[in-house]
Parts: sequence; structure tokens; C-alpha cells
Amino acid sequence: MIEAAMPAADYTAIILAAGFGSRIAEITEDPKILLPIDGRPILHRHLAIFEELGIRNVVIVAGYRKRQVMDAAQPFADRLNIRFVDNDDYTRLGNGYSMYFGIQAAAGASLIFDGDLVYARDILERFVNDGHSNAVLVGPGSLGDIECAKTLKDADGFARMTVDKRAVTEDELARYKFAGEAIGVLKFDEERRRRLIQECEAFFADEGNLLKNWEHIMNRFLPAHDVWAHEEASEAFVEIDTPEDYEEACRQFGRSD
Repeated sequence: MIEAAMPAADYTAIILAAGFGSRIAEITEDPKILLPIDGRPILHRHLAIFEELGIRNVVIVAGYRKRQVMDAAQPFADRLNIRFVDNDDYTRLGNGYSMYFGIQAAAGASLIFDGDLVYARDILERFVNDGHSNAVLVGPGSLGDIECAKTLKDADGFARMTVDKRAVTEDELARYKFAGEAIGVLKFDEERRRRLIQECEAFFADEGNLLKNWEHIMNRFLPAHDVWAHEEASEAFVEIDTPEDYEEACRQFGRSD
């Protein structure tokens, strides 16, 4: 089912950038979103692409060294409507809770981004303009990759599970088809955003879930809501978790400072 297309300007972009990034601490003490790629921080790459695509409203969820992130966003402050939301308790409230903060702060339809993701502009342009107002961006991936967030879809093409940090079971593959890797970008219209807020409220009522990533929330949300699995053929994306990931991002997108 193709929904009515929603202009890019109707979305609020939410960047999740609160965490410490312990696995990359050997190369930087700064927030990962400030790592330079081709002479500019990852944050600037996000904001420049948003501006080019006509996305004007931005929410940045910051925590670790948030003043540095706020300062880094200043060059775009006169062209984008940037709002900061605090996740000061980022050692106890993880990526999923940052998403919860972000979707509460957004008004209307939302695009959600992992802050440490580097991607080509055309990937996001295709995702925003694909005619589905609710979707998960899915890139090429491998079932054998334990680390990646593997997306499983139903026969109609809707994402129903994200399997992260473990193998997909035979039972899961009997029910669903492997679509690829959830890159770290999601979009929801106003109605689904409100429903996702409700799901987060229920999920985080259990204190054992406070540090869990957004993939775990999606596994409660996706079975009950039709969210399209947008399958992207390009491999021009890197999520930076490790020094090796950073090297790969620099190789693909330019040299660092």
C-alpha cells in the first residue's frame, strides 16, 4: 500500500546524540557526532543534508559534552530551526530513551536518526520521497552479521522485527523474510509518532529497559503497526561504533582532519 507522499518540510528530524561512545574512546573524547569526516563534523553532514532536502525543523538529543554539540550546531542556527533536548542521564538512559525524549519534543511527523550514522544524501532523499509516511530505512546486510540490526519483513513488505546483537532464529525466518540491515533512520507520521510515544511509556515503565536501544522498542511496536521496510540498494552508509568503522567512513566519504 502506497500512502500519500509527505513533503520533506513536513518532517522534524530528530538526531540521537547523547551517548558517550565507549568503543571509540581511544580515538576521541568528544561526542561521536563531532568526529570529522572530510574536514567537517558528522553533525554538519546531517544538518547540511537536511537543509538541502528542505527539512527545516531539527531536534537534537544531547547529553555527553552537550555544550560542544550545541556549539557545533551554531553555523546552521540561522537557517534551520534547531531545538536541543537534554538526556543528561545518558549512562542510565540509553539510545531508546533518547528517541523517547526526541519524539516527545517533535511536533508532527518525525524522521529519527542515529547520530553516529554517516550516509550519502541520495539515500535519505529516496527514503523521504518513497511515498510511505511510516518506514524503516533498510540497507544491504547479512544474516550472519551478529552486530547489525537485521530487519525482518512480512509478505506485504512491512517491517515486523529488528534483531540486534544476536542471530535470527529458524522460527523467525519461518514467519518473516530477511530484508537487510536497519541503517538507523526511521520515519513516522503524526499518528504513529503519538502511538510510538505510548509504546515508549509502557516499555520504559520497566526499569530494566532504560538502557536498551530503539530496536527493542520497535520489536513491540512493529508487529502491531504497519511500517514499511524501505529497501535501499546503496551501501554508502556507515554507523560508527568502533575505530574501524571510523576508518571506513573516512575511506568512503573523505579524509579526516
